[in-house]
Amino acid sequence: MSSSSASPPADDRSETSPPTPMGSGSATAGWGGTGQRLWVNLSWLIKLRWVACLGQLVVISVVMFAFGVTLPFTPLSAVISITVLTNIGLVAWSVRLAQQQDRDERTVSTADLLLLLVMILDLVSLSTLLYWTGGPNNPFCLFFFVNLSLAGVLLPRSTAIAFHFLGTICFGFLLFAHHPLEILAETGSLPSIYSAGRGDLRHFGLFVAFLTCSSVIVYFMTRLTGELRQHELDLRQAQAQQSKSEKYEALGTLAAGAAHELSTPLSTIAVVAKEAETMGRSYDLPEELAEDLSLIRSEVDRCRRILNRMAVGAGQVIGETFGQVTPERLLQDVLVELQKVISEPLELDLDVASKSETIQLPPIAVAQALRALVKNAIDAVPARGPIRLSSQLGSQWCVKIVDRGPGMPEEILQRVSEPFFTTKSPGNGMGLGVFLARSVIERLGGRLVIESQSRIGTTVTVYLPRQQREKV
Repeated sequence: MSSSSASPPADDRSETSPPTPMGSGSATAGWGGTGQRLWVNLSWLIKLRWVACLGQLVVISVVMFAFGVTLPFTPLSAVISITVLTNIGLVAWSVRLAQQQDRDERTVSTADLLLLLVMILDLVSLSTLLYWTGGPNNPFCLFFFVNLSLAGVLLPRSTAIAFHFLGTICFGFLLFAHHPLEILAETGSLPSIYSAGRGDLRHFGLFVAFLTCSSVIVYFMTRLTGELRQHELDLRQAQAQQSKSEKYEALGTLAAGAAHELSTPLSTIAVVAKEAETMGRSYDLPEELAEDLSLIRSEVDRCRRILNRMAVGAGQVIGETFGQVTPERLLQDVLVELQKVISEPLELDLDVASKSETIQLPPIAVAQALRALVKNAIDAVPARGPIRLSSQLGSQWCVKIVDRGPGMPEEILQRVSEPFFTTKSPGNGMGLGVFLARSVIERLGGRLVIESQSRIGTTVTVYLPRQQREKV
């Protein structure tokens, strides 16, 4: 007298199309991981309910005709008929769903709710079948635990707990009232509380045992399922991070290669321009031509500086040796280079640990990353307003770069880390500073957090571990 209420959970990461009922074709187009999981659950649920209906008919037929047990066939067949009709409706709904082109979150929520309602219907159907076939005296009452186990796997924790209490109420009702079977009367079967007029220790013990076992099953199933889903989520995040790191490394290698390949022709152009400029002074060339030669040299020097930044910020740090350095020394190196660009000193706030304790990291790579972030803050602040750097050293190193500039709107903040995205005027930036800085920081196991509000300012926070193995 079993009733199936759910199906094996689907893996959110599956890239193959799930089985579709009634040959309806692919049903996963436009679905995300959650939607695909629900679709697979519904597909399997339909198949399992057909199996359950067939199994119930076989069991009832064997008990009635092979063992000669008299059963109330009318109510039993009515329950099975309801299951068959609802399953036909479920097939029709799934076929219509497969034909839809667009499936949004509302469709996923509907499928999730439908799955819950079908599981509740199957639980009530199982209780009804058991009511007409001896209640708790029927060996098939153990199928309550199957339904509860599947609920713990497929439903959210809070919903599974509510489903568990519904199952407990159904089992308690069977203890209170059920239709006895004549074949069990001679074996001293447990009477219902209603027919006996009162409950005894057997009723109480059986109810407590069911409540305890079902609670343990639901608790551990929901906990295990939650941990598995969290593990899958962590694994997907790790895979995404690994993929991002590989892209960073590929771009860094490309940048370093470009710097290496272009350094020779740029050096040649610089030498030729210098010689032409020297010869121009001897032959008294026009002033405009002399200015053009000087411009060529300055632009070549600028190109070389850009390539050097790309090489140091991306490619060369891959093989840099790790070393012990104090945060104060590292930040001072950052500021020394920046003082060549700005006239006003930056505000530097260090805690005690940042001045005396050391951290392990590749100093050139980290200094270059921090320098790029500070340089962006300098460029964003009008009239060279105050920029504050703070350093705190605890279980990890935290560096904050705070400016009171115009800030960034949300649409720019979302793209600020993209390669080659810049809001600067042409010729003033390539859009690689934040991208390469984030690349270095994340490959060192750290985090880069950028917070900004229009007309208030921007805060860039860098988190880096104190000790780590050489993995950059």
